Amino acid sequence: MKVRYDFNGCCVLVVGAASGIGRETALACVAAGAKVWAADVDIAGLETLPTHPMLRTAVLDIADSQASQALITRIAASDGRIDAAVLTSAIQQRTPVDETTDVLWQRHLDVNLSGVFYLVRALMPVMKEQRSGSIVTFTSGLASNGWPGAAAYAATKAGIVGLVKCAALELRPFGVRINALSPGLVATPVFLKSASAEELSGYERAVGVSAPDAVVPTLMHLIGDGSASISGTVVERRLIPAS
Repeated sequence: MKVRYDFNGCCVLVVGAASGIGRETALACVAAGAKVWAADVDIAGLETLPTHPMLRTAVLDIADSQASQALITRIAASDGRIDAAVLTSAIQQRTPVDETTDVLWQRHLDVNLSGVFYLVRALMPVMKEQRSGSIVTFTSGLASNGWPGAAAYAATKAGIVGLVKCAALELRPFGVRINALSPGLVATPVFLKSASAEELSGYERAVGVSAPDAVVPTLMHLIGDGSASISGTVVERRLIPAS
């Protein structure tokens, strides 16, 4: 059995689109017929995206609330609507709690939690007015399981769950959905830069590590009308342990 998506006439925003899951999602949405805005702070990464008449790029540091609001305003003015938003941006720098500086802690909060909040806050009026839309944010298994050195990252990913639960209740009367995806072990730049070689080897032996494009089908489902009844949910994508 095969699933095909028809996103013709839809406008999709993908944040964190210069690499990893965001990049693969942006390309998949274009292939499905959507007009896609690909945003990222990584200018060089954005420039490697293929040229396509349905793909536009925008440089964005999501830790800047005014810049996030300006981008949402720009997209809504240009396209008249935003049908879906996939917010993948994150940072992770492994540091023991007692060695985590104020600056490092705050940067994780600014990008991983506040940055997502700024975008959700800006998207809500647009989607409420059009009375439709789907937002997907990202949490992590580390939010509940923990990992040495990952306190700042895990704390922000736990915060995402609270944000999504509350926003979903506020958006429900308007037919707008928001969910959090816990994608499991994925070979994204954020994960590969933070995990040790020993950790990666252990994961590979135990359950394997997914390629970023393996997450795309789940995301396409969450932003598509096939998941019209799903909101305020943490969707956990689990790999099957190796035999």
